[in-house]
Amino acid sequence: MKSDFFIDRPVLSAVLSILIVIVGCIGLVMLPVDQYPQIVPPVVRISASYPGADAQTVTQAVATPIEQQLNGSPGMIYMESSSTNTGSFSAMVTFDIDTDPDLAAVDIQNRLKMAESRLPAEVVQNGISVEKQAASKLMTITLLSSDPKYDEIYLSNYATLNVQDMLRRIPGVGSISNVGSRYYAMQIWVQPDKLADMGLTVQDLQSAIKDQNRESAAGVLGQAPIRDADITIPITAQGRLSSVSEFEDIVVKAYPDGSIIRLKDVARISLEASSYATESGMNGLNAAVLDIKMLPGANAMEVAESVKNAMESIAANFPEGISYKIPFDMTTYISQSIHNVYRTLFEALLLVILVVFLSLQNWRATVIPVIAVPISLIGTFGVMLLFGFSLNMLTLLGLILAIGIVVDDAIVVVENVDRIMNEEGLSPYEATKKAMSNLGGALIAMSLVLCAVFVPVSFLGGITGQLYRQFTITIAVSVIISTVVALTLSPVMCSLLLRPDNGRKNKIFRRINFTLAVGNKFYGRMIKWALNHSRRMFAAFGIIIIGIWMMNRILPQSFMPKEDQGYFTVELELPEGATLERTREVTDRAMAYLLQDSDIEYVLNVTGSSPRLGSSPARSQMTVILKPWKERETSEISEIMERVRKELSRYPESKVYLSTPALIPGLGNSGGFEMVLEARENTSYAELQQAVDTLLHYASKRPEFSGLVSSMQNDIPQLYFDVDRDKAKLSGVPISDIFSTMKAFTGSIYVNDFNMFNRIYRVYIQAESPYRARRDNLNLFFVRGSGGTMIPVTALGTTHYTTGSGTIKRFNMFQSAIISGEAAHGYSSGQAMKELERIAAEHLPSSIGVEWSGLSYQEKRESGKTGIVLALAFLFVFLFLAAQYESWSIPIAVILSLPVAVIGAYIGVWCCGLENNIYFQIGLVMLVGLVAKNAILIVEFANEEVKKGKDAVSAALIAARLRFRPIVMTSLSFILGLLPLVFASGPGSASRQGIGTGVFFGMSVAITVGIVFVPFFFVCIYKIKAKLKRK
Repeated sequence: MKSDFFIDRPVLSAVLSILIVIVGCIGLVMLPVDQYPQIVPPVVRISASYPGADAQTVTQAVATPIEQQLNGSPGMIYMESSSTNTGSFSAMVTFDIDTDPDLAAVDIQNRLKMAESRLPAEVVQNGISVEKQAASKLMTITLLSSDPKYDEIYLSNYATLNVQDMLRRIPGVGSISNVGSRYYAMQIWVQPDKLADMGLTVQDLQSAIKDQNRESAAGVLGQAPIRDADITIPITAQGRLSSVSEFEDIVVKAYPDGSIIRLKDVARISLEASSYATESGMNGLNAAVLDIKMLPGANAMEVAESVKNAMESIAANFPEGISYKIPFDMTTYISQSIHNVYRTLFEALLLVILVVFLSLQNWRATVIPVIAVPISLIGTFGVMLLFGFSLNMLTLLGLILAIGIVVDDAIVVVENVDRIMNEEGLSPYEATKKAMSNLGGALIAMSLVLCAVFVPVSFLGGITGQLYRQFTITIAVSVIISTVVALTLSPVMCSLLLRPDNGRKNKIFRRINFTLAVGNKFYGRMIKWALNHSRRMFAAFGIIIIGIWMMNRILPQSFMPKEDQGYFTVELELPEGATLERTREVTDRAMAYLLQDSDIEYVLNVTGSSPRLGSSPARSQMTVILKPWKERETSEISEIMERVRKELSRYPESKVYLSTPALIPGLGNSGGFEMVLEARENTSYAELQQAVDTLLHYASKRPEFSGLVSSMQNDIPQLYFDVDRDKAKLSGVPISDIFSTMKAFTGSIYVNDFNMFNRIYRVYIQAESPYRARRDNLNLFFVRGSGGTMIPVTALGTTHYTTGSGTIKRFNMFQSAIISGEAAHGYSSGQAMKELERIAAEHLPSSIGVEWSGLSYQEKRESGKTGIVLALAFLFVFLFLAAQYESWSIPIAVILSLPVAVIGAYIGVWCCGLENNIYFQIGLVMLVGLVAKNAILIVEFANEEVKKGKDAVSAALIAARLRFRPIVMTSLSFILGLLPLVFASGPGSASRQGIGTGVFFGMSVAITVGIVFVPFFFVCIYKIKAKLKRK
């Protein structure tokens, strides 16, 4: 296609640009908004319960058979499980990021079916749940009441019946959990001594309830085949019971004399909570707490808005005295982060426009980039929609950096047309035609080189590949659209808007031109000096290469930077075996302190639960939600956390652990690292405990760690019941009756279900509280022997106190302990993880395995890819240039100039105290593309001069002189566009600083030092080629 094709067709050019804008606007409206792209590996969660069983029993009877079946599921990375003294079992199977979560859940379900035959009947009866874990917690809603009649049980069930179901139907809502739920149940509170006096056992009560509380079909009168019947009449009867009075009247035993023992004669029946293991609240008040998680790929902002609208309509029907609050809303952080990125985008755009105006010194010339840049950026949104991307931190940061690239194309066109028009005295139309005949190839070459840098990197696997993909493809698309605009609309606008200079420039412009002229002369002298001192230049280049290698080792490494997400978690740990009441007292005291802090807005508590251990009466978890960023007196979240840690550490009866939320929602339990120690071979639980203590002892002496904590509990007091099996058999008492009796009275036993409020609830049997408080109470538990005699269980065995584990963790089927913590101030997570590995290797026995989980697993897996990423970028730049110039040697001049910018990026980030993380690596890829683009401008023009018959030195000097101004103009506009990123603050600022700082310093070094190396290497390569030809 001729270079003047679009210049002669201004309407076609305009139509193309309008179409690009329309498609982009449609994409902008339809694109989902989220914090990050979908980068969390699929996780399938399995939950089961074995009421009354201790942790060891749950491990052997439930965990082992289930894990044996789950192990080796296709795509599985690792599996972790937890068995507790409350009889609960939960397992999480984490899959590779490329695994289909629906297929993974189906496979797990099928494998569980195979394991059911080996599980206790009661576990199967209670139900085993399998669910895909929704990674992203969207918001927390609390139902509150100051009216004493609306207690926690009422609020919890009101939320379940009237709120939860309606919210579940909202598109985009993944799951809703009622935290600390007090779900209704029919509780049969038995008096064991009275039961024994009447010659009854727990098994008698179970049989009576199952027999009389059941749904049964009674048949139909007149059902075919039949004659002489006109109608069919279904026979109905009372099925399941539904009220306390109906359960009280259940007949347990009837005697021949007509006397009847009813359930109310031996037990108290009440409608209460099914479990009292946990308590939830907000700001010290009873509350029902609903955690809402979002479906993957949903638009966070839209889902949150829909939930808020639904809550407003639901709240209109609340009873008087009940209200709701939304203490936690992730979209607040997301929207503020995205808003700050948008603001940075506009600040960068304004700075770029300013630099363009000062460089081109003509409002007509400035209008062209001002129109071209937004078209390129807006058009990108349409392609993002086609790729299934979202508006997230990465894609928007990509657009910010893209400003500096896409403005280059417009500036190069305008500057070239303006120069030809003024130097050769041509009309704007003729000058544009001539300029585009030279520039078309260079523009396409620069576009292809940038795509060559960005696109291959996006094919990396794992989370790194997912992150790169969103960023690099966004930039590559904006570059392609920018090139299209530069070849179509920009020449048309040049031919119509530009005018030859006819007058003296004002003082500011003259000063700028003078400075650029002086800089150009100095640049020429520097090139001549470099060509005359080639050995020193090669020595400097060698030092740069060594410097990059050293800086890559010195610079602290991490996966993602820590962000202030507006909240943190506090965990209180009381001595093992502490009751819920003791834990509640300490929690209330801690909450009273937290609510006095001027930076804290809400405190959500779940007493009896731990993020590390699950359900445990000796633990309490508090989510501390801070005030909006602008309203805080303390700017740094770390200062607030340190203040809280200092105060709560004074509590003599508990330990305190503070943690920030996971850097990527769904990856790990906290923002720090998670190491797993495994008891391999024949290692005992005690030896694993010793290994944990050893590791923590040596780690406590190192400065790299902060808040190190283990998931391994100390042994808790236990009562061991040793059954005399001979005596039991002689007495005619089945062993199962002994254990089921003890379990029913001291724990609880699930009998069957009943209907109420159009729902199904459970029926439980348990002894009244005075009968299960002390060891002596076991004397009141009776079983029936042969001949109907009632025998106390203590006559069939002995008891003694011992100790045992409260919670047993397993990782990949090995008993394990999780060591979690954060890198101390001044250290990166990579340094902390490396040091922890060193301590484990030096001081732990070989039978203790070391693994990583959560974000730490991904960081370990993805670490060391900086070299691969840079190598890929360099390789593809070289190959594209070789193909373009039909030469293997000329591209070397471009490639060899790139390390100068890279060392500048490393030194800049190191001086600013930042880390080598994913954002810095993305910035490096960006830097390689930009510096290569500038180098191409010089090499392209120098190559043309050589073809005209000039020697290499003259060609390099002419090209450098001609391209100095546009290179400085475009680079300066890009560098100033990065300033809002370098000095970012507020939500999401760490990400913006991480990506902007390296590119800022790298580009600064590139246009001050790097541009001397390009003509130097160009000349050196031509001299080498000439020598080789002579040989």
